[in-house]
Amino acid sequence: MALAIAAALIVLAGCGALIWYSGAAVDRLTEARETRLMERVIARRESRLRDELASVAVWSDAYDRTARDYDPEWAQINYGDYFHPYMGHDLSLVFDAGDRVIYASVDGATVDPRSLAPFARAAVPLAANARRATAEKISRNPDALGFDRFGAAEAALKVGDQLFIAGAATIVPEPEYERPLLVGPETVVVTAIKIGPTYLASLEADYGLKAARLLPPGSRTRPAVTLTGPGGEIVGRMAWKPERPGVGVYRNAAWEIAGVGAMMMLLVAVVVLRVRGLAEDVVRERDRAEAGDRAKSDFIANMSHEIRTPLNGVLGMAQVMEAHDLSPDQRGRLRVIRESGATLLSLLNDVLDLSKIEAGKLEIVEAPFRVDELTERVCGTFAGVAAAKNLALDHTVDPTVAGVWIGDGLRLRQVLSNLVSNAVKFTDQGRVALAVDATPRGVRFVVSDTGIGIERSKLPKLFSKFAQADASTTRRYGGTGLGLAISHRLVQMMGGTIEATSRPGEGSIFTVVMPLRRSAGEIVRPPPPPPVETPPAFVRDAPLRVLAAEDNATNQLVLRALLEPLGAEVTMVADGLEAVEAFSRGAFDVVLMDVQMPRMNGLDATQAIRELEARRGGPTTPILALTANVMSHQIESYLDAGMDGHIAKPLDLSTFYGALDEVLSAGASDREAASA
Repeated sequence: MALAIAAALIVLAGCGALIWYSGAAVDRLTEARETRLMERVIARRESRLRDELASVAVWSDAYDRTARDYDPEWAQINYGDYFHPYMGHDLSLVFDAGDRVIYASVDGATVDPRSLAPFARAAVPLAANARRATAEKISRNPDALGFDRFGAAEAALKVGDQLFIAGAATIVPEPEYERPLLVGPETVVVTAIKIGPTYLASLEADYGLKAARLLPPGSRTRPAVTLTGPGGEIVGRMAWKPERPGVGVYRNAAWEIAGVGAMMMLLVAVVVLRVRGLAEDVVRERDRAEAGDRAKSDFIANMSHEIRTPLNGVLGMAQVMEAHDLSPDQRGRLRVIRESGATLLSLLNDVLDLSKIEAGKLEIVEAPFRVDELTERVCGTFAGVAAAKNLALDHTVDPTVAGVWIGDGLRLRQVLSNLVSNAVKFTDQGRVALAVDATPRGVRFVVSDTGIGIERSKLPKLFSKFAQADASTTRRYGGTGLGLAISHRLVQMMGGTIEATSRPGEGSIFTVVMPLRRSAGEIVRPPPPPPVETPPAFVRDAPLRVLAAEDNATNQLVLRALLEPLGAEVTMVADGLEAVEAFSRGAFDVVLMDVQMPRMNGLDATQAIRELEARRGGPTTPILALTANVMSHQIESYLDAGMDGHIAKPLDLSTFYGALDEVLSAGASDREAASA
């Protein structure tokens, strides 16, 4: 009996050890997976820093106003006001050619550069790395401009007891820059994100890495990843509390394992299968989270493109109209259009990135604004759409609330624009009205319509993101389901309330109450911008022959309007396949190619045109990409496909003409050289 008991105990101990070992193995695999995830998170944040720096560093205006003639007000707007509220950066500074700090900001506000002296000393090697990257490009091509000259570097910086993820980039002009370049080291912009409680907490919220914390460089705590400085030195380590799915399961099941005794072998098999299932669940959940992150990024990218398409029509036509003689009333209406377009452009990233709003990174900025002007501009934005549907669009402001108020007028205008836009969209006949009056709780804004209405059962989910009141409205009217969700969150952030009442077939009423404060002062208006003129470089002996491929009808009108002052002969097609067919039948001086089009996209169409030219022989026709996708890797793909350059949407008149002038001048030079 004793031997049997001993044997049973030995078997039990062996089985227990085996079970514990298998659980520990699962934990080690989970720990290794989390370590790779943490390394990818840090690498991705550094890569985003490079892209965010590129958006302001590869810019002729930045080169002139920072490197050539330093403009502190411009630097604050385009560095401090850009990096902190929109990108979440904590510190920013600019080194001149002698490594002197000429601009510094903390949390978006300009500060005395001397207050960031320790950070500046730590950032000098990082700036040197960015300059070396530019020097290597210049050694290969001394005349390089734009991204061919741009240099950047990323690293972790240790300043006292604080660690930062920082990036540095040389400020360089764009390819069309014509002024002589400065001699000597490049001016460098540096921006950094503090690895503090907020950043560490986001690792758990976004990636499930619990209790993330910083450790000294020599710490041996596991799991952890190292943070390296500009010279490759280890400046710190980042650790977290790992998941323990394996050992945790067996610790909780210890009494059950001891109780089954004689059936231990069977239990071992069952538990091993259970552990394997848990491990697979962990992998599936992690993969699902990463897939969701990718899907969200794809959604944001697509929405950015879709919003920029109509915005191109707004700003493009506004620029065309500025070139004409206008009455004061007409210029005032044009100002409404331009301001509406500028509002959309400045809010694009925040509107599409709901995660930033939910994370509390979107700041409310209070400033004086006039309620009557705000409502007039909101309704003016949608007056044309309402008129096209034969709808009455009215706005009334009670005399008791007229005048100047203190609040975030930009965000309030965004909310009201969403509500009026929806009202016009879902109303086929009757009227839409925006009324403003006073209540004991503040200023009340009421948007009412005579549209299709909403069922009472659908109202509770009306302000949920990605939700539509009814599936049929999605098919008939379109929309992302984001407008009301964003409006709801913005109103909450501003301390107000938003409510909806509706009946099917009788219309809807949305009521927004905001706790605004009266202002005693008035608002100073800047002078209107001067009209844009057609550059004299387009004076030609023969009409300019243009082939334009654009699937959006509004963008087609914009292109025709921009090309009309040039006296161009425009052949307009709706997709890449039609562009190739038109090119095969005729001769053109330049091709304007949209990228995202049905049937055949712009890249495939460009390659097909280049193949046609190769079979024909002779000089090539300049092809310019017209697109809202202008990241560096996307631009490289356009050039690899055979395009000669790109023009970003929304189209800027001077940039558009400048790009045409550049490729046409280059083509003329090539033909003269070939004939010689």
